Amino acid sequence: MDATGKTDEQVAEEGLAAMESWMNELGLVMNITELGADEDMLEGLAESTLILDGGYRVPGHDEIVSIFRNSL
Repeated sequence: MDATGKTDEQVAEEGLAAMESWMNELGLVMNITELGADEDMLEGLAESTLILDGGYRVPGHDEIVSIFRNSL
């Protein structure tokens, strides 16, 4: 990839697209829908998510649901 004349955002978007393409080639799952999850399951998934202390910060239940929703 040649970054000449491109903004940082354009370079980042191209890099992410290339990484996603490579991950698809490997057969990796790209979202939780591909695992069989749907909107009705998000509350249960959030309830069963194991959160460990010690990271940057601990996400709350609503934030976990939002992350899962954005991963559908």
